[in-house]
Amino acid sequence: MERTKARILHVDDHQDTRLMMAALLQDCGYGVLTAGSVVEGLELAKEIDFDLYILDVRLPDGTGVELCQKLRELHPTAPILYYSAYGNEADHHDALAICGDAYLKKPVCIADIETSIARLLDDRAEKE
Repeated sequence: MERTKARILHVDDHQDTRLMMAALLQDCGYGVLTAGSVVEGLELAKEIDFDLYILDVRLPDGTGVELCQKLRELHPTAPILYYSAYGNEADHHDALAICGDAYLKKPVCIADIETSIARLLDDRAEKE
C-alpha cells in the first residue's frame, strides 16, 4: 500500500457498501482494504498492521463484536469503529461495553465518518 494517512480495514458483508466506503476513504487519503467476513478480516489483520478497523455488526460467520475481540488480541491499540444499520442505542452501548471505541449507525455522511476516524486516530496517537 502506498503512503497514506492511515491503513484501514473495513469488514462488511455487503459488497456495495465495501466498495463505496473504500472509494470514499481513499479519496480522503486513507489506504483501505476490505473483507466480507470474520475469517477474511482476521486473515488480513494477521498479514497487515492496520491503524484502524471499521466493522459491521452482523457478518455471515459471526459478529463484529466477536471480530473486535479477536482483533484486540492481534492489535491491542488499533481503534475499532462499528458502522452498522442494525441495533438501537442500547445495542450500541452493549457492543461498546464489550469491545470497540465508537459506533456509527448507517447511513452516515462521509464527513461524519472521516471526523470519527480522525478523532480515533488522534486519541490513539496521544496514548502512544
